[in-house]
Amino acid sequence: MITGMYASLLALLLIILSIRVIALRGSPIFKWFAFGNDEDGAQRAIRGHGNLIEYAPIFLILMLIAEMNGLKANALHSYGTVFLIARLMHAYCFGFLKYSMILRVGGTALTLSSILGLAVLVLMRYAA
Repeated sequence: MITGMYASLLALLLIILSIRVIALRGSPIFKWFAFGNDEDGAQRAIRGHGNLIEYAPIFLILMLIAEMNGLKANALHSYGTVFLIARLMHAYCFGFLKYSMILRVGGTALTLSSILGLAVLVLMRYAA
């Protein structure tokens, strides 16, 4: 199942972002991952983590519905790859950098376009 692969990859990204937040909150176990530790960096890392949690579920639900309705593997991989790249861009921007307009806007645009594309495909399937 293709959706499962992307869910697993996104779960790995979530774990990395979670460890980063835990490190920035002062955990001695993950101290090595707390570089750039300041209040703004911690807040940005928390938002990067939260942002993935906000967008990934709806994307994966739409992807699973599209897969169950017979969307071709190439299309599923295209949407999954775009979404994963988008989330990596956004996560890197918020979790590890002070600021990057290209990564922030690019990640957001790709995230929303992949969700929109799958939403339209699923709607078209049910409208037919």
